[in-house]
Amino acid sequence: MSDELKRAVHSALMRLLQPLVRWLLDAGIGVGEFVSLVKVAYVRAAVEQGRSVAGSARPNISRIAVVTGLTRVEVGSLLELGEAESPSSDRGRQRAERVLSAWWTDPEFLNAKGEPEVLRLKGARRSFAALAERYSGEKRSAPVLQELLRVGAVRELPEGRVQALSRSCTMVRWDPAGVEAVGEQLRDHCATLLENLHHPTRARLARQVVNGQVDPRHAPMLIREIETALAVRTDALHETLNDPQHTAPTGAPGMRLGVGVYVFEEAPSGEGESRNNESTAPSAKMRPARKRRRGVIRER
Repeated sequence: MSDELKRAVHSALMRLLQPLVRWLLDAGIGVGEFVSLVKVAYVRAAVEQGRSVAGSARPNISRIAVVTGLTRVEVGSLLELGEAESPSSDRGRQRAERVLSAWWTDPEFLNAKGEPEVLRLKGARRSFAALAERYSGEKRSAPVLQELLRVGAVRELPEGRVQALSRSCTMVRWDPAGVEAVGEQLRDHCATLLENLHHPTRARLARQVVNGQVDPRHAPMLIREIETALAVRTDALHETLNDPQHTAPTGAPGMRLGVGVYVFEEAPSGEGESRNNESTAPSAKMRPARKRRRGVIRER
């Protein structure tokens, strides 16, 4: 791969990672957990690549180590994970999350009922400062406390004390099915675009229609018109795709085929987040995928 092409890949990756990492921060996932998952994804992708290139169903640990940059020991341990399993890593986990988790599990900071003790802010033992220093790896406890207060995981009490309210410092309350739908739709969209890069002569449909200079006053009207038009079309596509005459009988092998549609918007520079990003507010819930999805159409 040429330097120019590699730079383009890096640039595209950063565009993909920026919204994804904002989502991970909202979910309380630190860089250590993310890196652990990335390693699993690299190994599994290398296994699939080996099957398609070499035609071997048995993973070649040496080859996987070479192409991924991982050690043979790491590859071996990651291959032992089941498909549904993910690695656990406390290293790189959000510091506030580590401190809060320890508050609920370390006997030294629990009361007689096994619940988090109301702690003094300062002190050498059984204090928030002692808890934070032990589990955050930092001498200063104030930044950890500020983060936990920001997300509503703890509250300050009179006389310099603090109380734990939540087991997690995740600020948002999402629906698990909605989170699963995010992963599924992102996977489908990325798979289609990458398939088109590899096979441009038989590219799948992936069209994008954009106006980069829409008058913000007209945006609500345009969004309503687009969503109404797409709703009619996608409902018709749903009926066609799920027609019994196109569906394999129960127990017979069947393939997965679908179309994804979505509307995106971006606020003018310097005017804050778009409406889509407002969905990360504490009161918002992510909804599962529905029959119609909202501008780019992709085929799977």
